[in-house]
Amino acid sequence: SKLFGVMILRIAFVIVLLFSNSLAFGNTFDFSFNNSAAAIKYSSSAGAVIPNHGNADFQGGVLADKANNNIFEAGILLKGDSNENAQGWLALGGKALVGTIHNYQPGTTQYAESLMIGGELGYIIPAANRYSVAFYDYFGPGVTTFGVADRAYQWGAHLDYDLNSGAKIYVEYREIDFRIKATGQSPALDSGVYVGIKLGLK
Repeated sequence: SKLFGVMILRIAFVIVLLFSNSLAFGNTFDFSFNNSAAAIKYSSSAGAVIPNHGNADFQGGVLADKANNNIFEAGILLKGDSNENAQGWLALGGKALVGTIHNYQPGTTQYAESLMIGGELGYIIPAANRYSVAFYDYFGPGVTTFGVADRAYQWGAHLDYDLNSGAKIYVEYREIDFRIKATGQSPALDSGVYVGIKLGLK
């Protein structure tokens, strides 16, 4: 729809503004979309805040779709020690996930929040080292999930291609589910294949 197209253009415009700001340098921006949703994520090294953890990243992002659902997330990811010759990586972390939901009960706006733990496992393909694959999974148990939900799930898998030292393009399948208290069901708040680009400014 035209409204969704305008939303994508606005997100792209925000990216341009961030790149034009000198404070943005040294960070990574991730923009992805499909025919029903668009997302932007931002990450920054946490090494200056968490001593001896130069491989830790603060991350945050927002996703919006045609149904006017919104997902906000923020957290930290700690990667294992690695070097230039490493063929993969393992990262563990936690995040806060907030969903503004319009499609569970038509005509209403509902909210679900969760504190989640999880991580990511990645592998660089030896025969084609510009390519890498990764799988991530996060879970929010009942004790840390609030609002209309009592569980939260987020997982995905992506194939990346390294364009150069500061940019990657990728294809990803991702899914986010909140289990609704009233029904006991877990309809997908976000589900589908995305294409995206990651831009890192050092």
